[in-house]
Amino acid sequence: MQTSTDEIVVRQVRAGDSNAFGELYEKYKGNVYAYCYRLLQNQSSAEDALQNTFMKAFQSISTLDDATAFKYWLFMIARNEVYTVLRKVRSNGQVKSLDDSDDIWDEQTPFSKAVQTDTVDIIQELLGQLKTEYREVLILREYEQLTYVEIAALTGDTVSSVKSRIFKARKALTKKLKPYFK
Repeated sequence: MQTSTDEIVVRQVRAGDSNAFGELYEKYKGNVYAYCYRLLQNQSSAEDALQNTFMKAFQSISTLDDATAFKYWLFMIARNEVYTVLRKVRSNGQVKSLDDSDDIWDEQTPFSKAVQTDTVDIIQELLGQLKTEYREVLILREYEQLTYVEIAALTGDTVSSVKSRIFKARKALTKKLKPYFK
């Protein structure tokens, strides 16, 4: 498959080449799935969110104003899908609601887990225990390499709020990792 810039491929899709959308799907499906999975922590829900994201992107690609911003736009759709799932789960009483307290951890700690897990598993476990609003900004910054400005626009928060959440998440992760890496 020849690699094209997103702008060229988006133009091809808009011109009626539905096969060109497959190139965008192949390019971004892994990142979008990883983002959805890290936030939802459920394979089936992440797969559903992935499929819904690409279905909605394909159906509404004509509304994309700036074809060079396809990745950003795609992640906005994915974020909306993730939060739709989270709202449904919360309305069923399965997950605590988000709050503005200084405590950014859910109740379960990594100490209840087996001590002999490897570093990646430990970090993934701790990342999964962060409250969603902290986990999301950290994932967007560290895994998706988005700028603070892009994250703020994506989440609807201020840049200072994004920086604050990332700082708190990193600080909390560092504190929780100390017992594993003395």
